Amino acid sequence: MRKSMVAAAVAGAAMLLLTTAAPAMAVIDGTTDTTNRFPNVGGLQVRSGGEWFDFCTGTLVAPDVVLTAAHCTDFFAGAGGPPGAPGPDDWRVSFEADPDENSTYYGADHFVVHPDWPGFGGGGVGNSKMSFLKDGNEDIALVFLTKDVANVTPAPVADAGYLDGLDLTSETFTVVGYGTDEFITGSAASPKAITVYDGARSYKDVSVITQQDLFPDRFVKITKSVCFGDSGGPLFHEGTLVALNTWTFSYRCDGPNLEYRVDSAPAQSFLDANL
Repeated sequence: MRKSMVAAAVAGAAMLLLTTAAPAMAVIDGTTDTTNRFPNVGGLQVRSGGEWFDFCTGTLVAPDVVLTAAHCTDFFAGAGGPPGAPGPDDWRVSFEADPDENSTYYGADHFVVHPDWPGFGGGGVGNSKMSFLKDGNEDIALVFLTKDVANVTPAPVADAGYLDGLDLTSETFTVVGYGTDEFITGSAASPKAITVYDGARSYKDVSVITQQDLFPDRFVKITKSVCFGDSGGPLFHEGTLVALNTWTFSYRCDGPNLEYRVDSAPAQSFLDANL
């Protein structure tokens, strides 16, 4: 398979990973970030056939480091991708709220994926404790850039157990991402779905669902918000990054979502070792 075909295929797979059959695009019913409220959240792009395509979201957490989901990086060469996969030169990020061909972009030097993530083609289906969500499948990665990002302050990352110290039922959180804003007809499983996608950064305040949380404690469940392409983007609490957009329970992004906790022990160990 030609490199461009591989790039397109793996980008599509990453975008679908936030559904019931895989992990998260843009914020459903969100607010476009016209005031640049979240300047350290960027839109990730992959190059295929000479063109650039949006596929995930990430957050600047050091002057030259982007934090994102493992499933947003594992298909690249050097991060577990298949033969002919796109490499670091085929990855870029912009921290502009509505990037275009004239925007400033930053390239990747290398990727560091959590060693316990199963990797591209590693198997697993859906939101199951015996699949992608089981212990040992840590959906977190870092992208080291080729240079520091200018005039953007990195986001603070939660310390160990940050969420355990909160009364989750009374707190407000904010998700941020680039990608699909709404499904008009069909769903991610439909061949001719009609969607609203503007490629701009958007955000939405959400709350945590604590009832019937039958999922690993490395995740927190939030109300309807994120969708395909939001994958890897942040869940903020008062400006601190506490989790990553990873899973939705609906092909139309019409239900609750699971966020991977960066304050969990596996995530903290990974960040301490690499950041």
